Amino acid sequence: MLAMRGYMRAKTVDGVIDEGIAERVGLTPAQIEDMYRIMALADYEDRFVIPTAHRELAEEDIMGLRGGCGFTDGNGCSDGLSKGSLFGNRRRGLTIPEAMKS
Repeated sequence: MLAMRGYMRAKTVDGVIDEGIAERVGLTPAQIEDMYRIMALADYEDRFVIPTAHRELAEEDIMGLRGGCGFTDGNGCSDGLSKGSLFGNRRRGLTIPEAMKS
């Protein structure tokens, strides 16, 4: 890969095709060009493989598992439906003890 980088740098930056680099690593200039095309200039869909869900897990609720155990509002691991609130409950009215009323 270093030979490929050096060869392509000499070709594009310096404008010189240095076949000695290819010969030192036992490749031809055509092979280095092919390596460059495959490894450095691959199409986007050829660069990454996004795996699909496993077929053996198809019976489970994948989306429920995905959102089930993230950050919670104090009710532990749940399915996302909770009665709690991030902002607490509504405040109750202030009760004044009888001794202070008089």
